[in-house]
Amino acid sequence: MADHLYQQVADRIEQLIEKEVIKIGDKLPSVRTLSKEQGISLSTAFQAYYHLERKGLIEPRPKSGYYARFSPRKLPDMPKICAPVKKVSDVSVSEMITQVFYDMPDDRILRFSLAAPPDSILPGARLSKAMIHAIRTLPGGGINYESLQGNIDLRRQIARMSIHWGGTLTEDDIVTTTGCMDALTLCLSAVTEPGDVIALESPAYCGAFQLAESLGLKVLEVPTNPVCGGS
Repeated sequence: MADHLYQQVADRIEQLIEKEVIKIGDKLPSVRTLSKEQGISLSTAFQAYYHLERKGLIEPRPKSGYYARFSPRKLPDMPKICAPVKKVSDVSVSEMITQVFYDMPDDRILRFSLAAPPDSILPGARLSKAMIHAIRTLPGGGINYESLQGNIDLRRQIARMSIHWGGTLTEDDIVTTTGCMDALTLCLSAVTEPGDVIALESPAYCGAFQLAESLGLKVLEVPTNPVCGGS
């Protein structure tokens, strides 16, 4: 039970945040104070705060301490779950794609059609520095075609990271693509034939429907759940 002591402390703090005893913006006790109040080690107190930080409930502020930043009670209502479609019907994918791209420049719309974060939260300066470094170090400044499998340094780094998901890959086991749609095209082309039915979660990225249409595939939409993901 002692191994999970930090979890018990974190759960109690989380309940206080959920009940708004600790409100958003309130400062939490220091790690040393929490240690004394709860009769736990400094390491356990730090683990409890780190656990809450990973859940997005608190945040550290340099030279200031930890503060409550979010309460589950502030969440909006859960979206409704779509019912499975019981009747097969023909759908014009082109009309859907056209509407998505027509509305794309509108800044008032939150674009779930793009799996990309806002420019404002990207480390632009660091990315620029990395790109300049790549241009200077890659053969030919990086303007020529590389191996069909992708950049060897990138594949080697992915192979090293495979240990985190239980893999023991080498760079020769890795194939990189120009994007997710390129990867989906290769995968579907390898395992399907025109006329086959594939399952897609709903809602899904609109480009996946466009790809299925171009490959002559039929789509079975599988409704998703906002809590567990599955239908």
